[in-house]
Amino acid sequence: MYEKIGKSLSLLVNTEIHIAGLKSSQIDEQNIHFYPIFSATRISISRFIAPWKFLIRAVKVKPDTIIVSTHELLLVTYLYKIIFGCTFIYDVQENYFHNILYTDAFPSLIKPIIARWVRWKERVCKKHINGYLLAEKIYRNELADRIQEPILVLENKYVGSAPDTSKIVRIKDENKIKLLYSGTIATSYGVFEAIDLVIRLYLKDSRFELTIIGFAPNCRELTKVKNRIASFPFIKLIGGEKPVDHTEILSAIQSHHIGLLPYRFNESTHLRVPTKLFEYFLNHLPVICSYNPTWEEYIETYRAGIIIQFNNLPPAMDILDQLSNATFYTQGDQKKLIWEESNLQNWYTEQFLQPRSETLPQGV
Repeated sequence: MYEKIGKSLSLLVNTEIHIAGLKSSQIDEQNIHFYPIFSATRISISRFIAPWKFLIRAVKVKPDTIIVSTHELLLVTYLYKIIFGCTFIYDVQENYFHNILYTDAFPSLIKPIIARWVRWKERVCKKHINGYLLAEKIYRNELADRIQEPILVLENKYVGSAPDTSKIVRIKDENKIKLLYSGTIATSYGVFEAIDLVIRLYLKDSRFELTIIGFAPNCRELTKVKNRIASFPFIKLIGGEKPVDHTEILSAIQSHHIGLLPYRFNESTHLRVPTKLFEYFLNHLPVICSYNPTWEEYIETYRAGIIIQFNNLPPAMDILDQLSNATFYTQGDQKKLIWEESNLQNWYTEQFLQPRSETLPQGV
C-alpha cells in the first residue's frame, strides 16, 4: 500500500495520498498521510470496527479515488461511493476465497462461512468497482466471475535497484551459513519444514543457523514454533506476535546466505509468486525451494538456488554437496523483477484522470 502503490501514485502532479490500515511506525510525509484503523489480530473487536473507522476517515478526507487493498473495506467503500461518489479501485493482493479455505488463518469450523462471505462481497461490489489491480497473473482466471476490465496485473516486485550482475554467489567457504525464513510464519508456508531442515543440516555441519522473521497470524501456531525451537540455540525468532518492519526484513535478507521457500502444497499458493522470491533474487540470496513449477522457472532462469522435497527431506549430505558445488546468479536479467512505478502511474492516468481537469488536485 505504501512502498509501492502509495509512493508511485504520490509522484503524480497535485496528488495527495491517504493510507488507512495497520498501525505502524511510519510517519507522514509531504503528501502521504497515515491513519491506523486496526490491529494485527484477525479476529478482534478492533478488526470488526475498522471498516467504520475507515468510512469516518473517508468522509473527512473526501478522496476522489479509493483503492481498497482488502476485502474488509469493500462494502463501506461501496457505501461511500453511493453517497459521495468516487473512483473505486480494488487492489486484489490475494485470492481471499482460496486463502481462507486452504490455510490455517481461521478456525476450521468458520472458514467456509468467512470464505463465502468474502466471495459474496466481491460479487456484489463488482458492478460498482471502476478498476482492478491484480498482484498475480493467475487471478485473471481464478477470479473471472468477480472481476472486470479495466484490469492491470501489477506483480509485487522488488522496490530498489538491480544488483551487480557480475556478483556470483558461492556458499562453501562461509564461516557461518545463515538460513532465512521470512514473511508469514505459518504451517502452510512451511515454517516447521524450515526448522526440520536446519536441524538436520546442523547435525552434519555446525555452521548452519536459522533466522525466522515475520508475523504469525495464528497465536497457537506461534506457540508451537516457539516450543519447537526452544532447545536449539542456532535458531532464533524475530517478531511473531506483531508484524516486523519491512526494512528489518530486507536487512535480514542482506545479511544471510540462503533464503528458504519451504511452502507446503496448497491450493491458495501453489501458482503464486511470493514477494520474498523477488526480494531474495534481487539481493542475490540463493534459495532452497520446494517443488513448484512457477518458482522453478524463475530459479532456472537466474540459477538462483536448489529445489528439494521438504516433506521428504533428502540426506543432509546431499543438500550440503549441492550447496557447496553450486555457483548462483550466473545468468538472467534481474531488471525484469524490479517494480516499475510508471506501469501503475500510466494505467491510473489513462483510465481515470484523462477526462478530468488537470488543475484539480486528486486524492487517493
